[in-house]
Amino acid sequence: MNWLSRFLPGSGPGLSHEQQASLEAIAALPAPDLGRSHYETRYVVVNTETEPMDSGGQRLLAVGAVAINQGLLHPADAFRASLGSAPADALIGLLKFIGRSPAIVYNAPFNQGTLERAFEQNLGNVPDVDWIDLMVLMPSLYPERIAGQARMDAWLGAFGIDRIDHRDALLEALAVAQLHQVALARASVQGLTTPRDLLESQSSRKWLRGS
Repeated sequence: MNWLSRFLPGSGPGLSHEQQASLEAIAALPAPDLGRSHYETRYVVVNTETEPMDSGGQRLLAVGAVAINQGLLHPADAFRASLGSAPADALIGLLKFIGRSPAIVYNAPFNQGTLERAFEQNLGNVPDVDWIDLMVLMPSLYPERIAGQARMDAWLGAFGIDRIDHRDALLEALAVAQLHQVALARASVQGLTTPRDLLESQSSRKWLRGS
C-alpha cells in the first residue's frame, strides 16, 4: 500500500477535488532510482520555519526548499510557502517540489517531525519521503572537524558557510544545501556514491546509537 492509497475520499481533513488530484499526480511519479550517483541525482533540501505554541511544541509557519541537481546548487530552483490560511496548499506545493527526490534536512527529529505532523493534520496522512539527515551523517564524513553530533551552527562554521537568517525557511535551506554539497564531496571519497549509500549509512549510525 503506497501513501496515496490512504488518502481516501472523505477520510482526510476536507481536501478539495483539486487538492486530491494534486496528491494523485505526485503519487503517480516514478519511484526514484536511489542507485544513481550523487551527480545524476536531484536532491531537495528542506527546512521549516516555526514558532513556539503556548501549549508547548512548535507551530509550523512556513516551509522552504532548494534543489541540488547533479551536484550543483540552483538557487532559482527553490520553493517557499507560508502555511497561513491555506496550509494544505502550502504542503502540497512542497510535495510537488520534492517530487520523488531524496529530501535533505538537518536535525530530522525536528524538521522532518514537524513536517510529518503537519502532513498528518492537514493532508490526512504522512507521504513516503526518503529523508536524509545531515546531523546524523556529518560526524562520520568529517570526524576530524567535529567529533560527534553538533548543532548546525558548528558545522556551518567549520566550513565557512554563512547562515544569513536562521528564522527564514528558504535562507536556512540554502545554508543546509551548501553543507550537503560538502557532505557529497567527502561521501564520494569514502565510497558512498549514491543516495542509497547515504540512507544505509544513516540507518547504520542510528542503529549504533540505539535510536
